[in-house]
Amino acid sequence: MILNQKKQILIFIIIFGVIALFFALFAVYPLFKEIKKNSEDFISTKKELVSLDLQSKNLGEFEKIYQENLQNIEKIDNLFINPEVPVDFISFLEKISQDSKVLIKISLLTSKEEKDTWPSFQFQILSTGSFNNFSKFLEKIETAPYLIDIKSLNINKSIEGTSTNDIKATLLLKVYAKEKSQIIPQ
Repeated sequence: MILNQKKQILIFIIIFGVIALFFALFAVYPLFKEIKKNSEDFISTKKELVSLDLQSKNLGEFEKIYQENLQNIEKIDNLFINPEVPVDFISFLEKISQDSKVLIKISLLTSKEEKDTWPSFQFQILSTGSFNNFSKFLEKIETAPYLIDIKSLNINKSIEGTSTNDIKATLLLKVYAKEKSQIIPQ
């Protein structure tokens, strides 16, 4: 009977061991696997959250810098003439010619030059006036609120002039324009 009882205990232990193993394989192991997956998802989500927080801070800093430099950005934007309506630049030239007491004739040239990386216009300015007045006119062009490249300058003494101090000057200007994609309607 003791032997039978030992067999029963042994069988009971084996059955209990198989059930425990079965439970471990089919209940506990998937549970641990799910916990591991959820932990990895949690870590991944936490990393994304930290990344988004960093991006949010960077965006806030960028917005702050943008607001601080908005006036400078607008000034830079105003350096370029509107390619669709360069009237503002022509009005600027006419105003400084009146202020400098220089007569001018403005011509817009079609450029046959190599393609620039930035769009531009070429203006030819024929002027008549005293040398001092033309110097003032030229100085105002050089300090203009536009991005200008003086391509050539020819100065001749006026033969038909009313005064011996009058000169005729031909000035070729290259004025940079905004790209069409940068034009902001106002």
